[in-house]
Amino acid sequence: MAMFRAMRHPQFRFLWGSVLLVQLGYWFATIAFQWEVARRTGNDPLALGVLYFAAFAPYLLFSLPAGALADSRDRRALLLTAQVCSIALATTCVVLSRLDATPTLAVLGLAFLAGCVITVVSPTNQALTANSVPAVDLASAVPLQSMGLNLARIAGPALAGPVLLFAGSTAAFSVYALTCVAATALAWRLVVRPRPIVVPGEGLRRRVLAGVAHARDRPPALAALLTVAVTSVFGSAFQSQLPVLGAQVAGESGFLVLVVAGGVGSLAGVVAVASRARQATLVSAALQLAVLGAAVGVLGVVRSFAGMAVLMAVAGGLTFSIMTSINGMLQRLVADAHRGRVLSLYFLCWGGLLPFGGLGLGVLLRVAGAPVAFAVTGAVAVVAGLSIAARSG
Repeated sequence: MAMFRAMRHPQFRFLWGSVLLVQLGYWFATIAFQWEVARRTGNDPLALGVLYFAAFAPYLLFSLPAGALADSRDRRALLLTAQVCSIALATTCVVLSRLDATPTLAVLGLAFLAGCVITVVSPTNQALTANSVPAVDLASAVPLQSMGLNLARIAGPALAGPVLLFAGSTAAFSVYALTCVAATALAWRLVVRPRPIVVPGEGLRRRVLAGVAHARDRPPALAALLTVAVTSVFGSAFQSQLPVLGAQVAGESGFLVLVVAGGVGSLAGVVAVASRARQATLVSAALQLAVLGAAVGVLGVVRSFAGMAVLMAVAGGLTFSIMTSINGMLQRLVADAHRGRVLSLYFLCWGGLLPFGGLGLGVLLRVAGAPVAFAVTGAVAVVAGLSIAARSG
């Protein structure tokens, strides 16, 4: 039960519940955006790659400034502001979907705005974690917060699939809106001390560079961030093409079933990390990346629905196991004064690079076909994982 010590503190429970809900709603919206683009373009892989780029480009553009703000402004106020924006955005999605006024270009714009909101929420939440519990319980709070984020990433897509299949996009966006309202209500009750200290005269650029320098001085933080980057670009890009993979084995409904299969596998990956007696190492994460690459390489040639579902579960489990392990590793390595900025590097390497992986895979699929496209991305992940493991071992 020592793992759950942080839950004794009301402020941590408010933060944990708030971020879990807003992330859950975000993933509902993400799957609904994919559903809409796939339906409107006939599962065009390039269109889906462009959507993936639009949805995760904010991580690339705004992760570092968001992390700097989390270290220099009132973190609670920053979180509340972002969540109020999410309510407005979710309401817009519901209205447009209800009026059937969401052409593909509008979906791309909404996906970009949703990414902007979550880009601010992510490092702010991670920085607030250390402010919501006494120092003695930080070892419990960090993995619990990481588990909450990953559970949202798992449960959101898994629950969104059945909602989309039986009730449509408007219902999925309505869930997004309700979770945002509930998340904001919890965040309003949050009281944390101390507030971040603003260094007089220190500009945004200098604060960002200080976060990069802090990561460089805390090995193996940079190698861990490199592992996240490779996982994002080459190991996780297959998620942008789930409608295509589903259609090639089971038609339109195959996409939603594969989403659920990936969610089940991801849950297993998170549970495996949480139940380990020893903390994960960079070597183990890198070796998992190599196995993930092998699984991705096989995705392009599988024609059995059962085989595709199993591979999706394996790939999802490995992806979230890697990400959860490295998130916890970074939280243990960094100082609180630099926490927001270093963790913004984590989100930059993960979400900020996902657009390039998704768009690149979409282009490869259009030009060379599924077998070649998935074989190339998978092979890069295998080579990179083995190389990082060898250098770190």
